[in-house]
Amino acid sequence: MKVEEKKKLQEATKFIQFEFNKATLKPSSYPTLDGLVELLNAYPDYNLGISAHADNKGDDAYNLRLSDERAASARAYMLSKGMPASRIVSHGYGESKPIADNATEAGRALNRRVEFDVYLPDDPNPAETKYGPAPEIPAAPVKAAPKAPVKKAPVRKAPVRKAVPRKK
Repeated sequence: MKVEEKKKLQEATKFIQFEFNKATLKPSSYPTLDGLVELLNAYPDYNLGISAHADNKGDDAYNLRLSDERAASARAYMLSKGMPASRIVSHGYGESKPIADNATEAGRALNRRVEFDVYLPDDPNPAETKYGPAPEIPAAPVKAAPKAPVKKAPVRKAPVRKAVPRKK
């Protein structure tokens, strides 16, 4: 793969965005992902690894799940464009692999990222080489079912009796 094309993969990280606190891709991400699909179609021998990361705001387990869902969302988009599932793997790393200081907003913004790495089928996934095996994703906490409102039996009122005047 040409150096310029590998650079496109590194640049793609800057253009993948999601709805706040969700794994829903923003439409502004589509052209970048479409370009990656074209790149992979031009190099059918390569596979793609997608790794998503989070900043340190919030619960560790939540951030890990969210990053994994975001990586899966980018993968699902690319699969919807005809990429074979066998050529793309995705993993979330949560907040465990920052590239900047989480003490500043600018650093946290850099840590919220999705990375793309190409590799040949017999080679290791570069994300696993850089970051180690993807962590196991904890199950989402089970939310208690909302309580159904209790309906009270209707109050029955005694029939109103008309007062009948008495004769004296």
